[in-house]
Amino acid sequence: MVEEPRRILVVCSDLMFNAKIREAGLSPGAALEFVGTPEKYDEALQNFRVVLLLVDLHHPALGGAAAHELVRKLRGSPKNKGAYAMAWGAHTEVDLLKGAERAGFDKVLARSAFVREMPEIVRRAVSRIRTA
Repeated sequence: MVEEPRRILVVCSDLMFNAKIREAGLSPGAALEFVGTPEKYDEALQNFRVVLLLVDLHHPALGGAAAHELVRKLRGSPKNKGAYAMAWGAHTEVDLLKGAERAGFDKVLARSAFVREMPEIVRRAVSRIRTA
């Protein structure tokens, strides 16, 4: 049986954050997959083994309550249920952040903390991709 390629799934429409994520993933073996619609997300869950899910809770199509569905689908996928799921949003939107925690994200951060921690989290995920 051939194992599916491993990926870091990214749900983010902010060009500045996308650039930071791409920069953090610039290493041999990194495999980022940017998704922006529910259909593309479902397709990625079918085609890849996800090691890390990064979600901007302010994404126009997949943020907010839709992000809860993303993590639910991730946890419901036998091959992807062990992926690390991380979300971020504005520190002033406490209900949004707490809702993501309740929905099952492993880590939920304010944007400023995400910027600080994301490079290391992506590096760790890339090492999981390379050792596969």
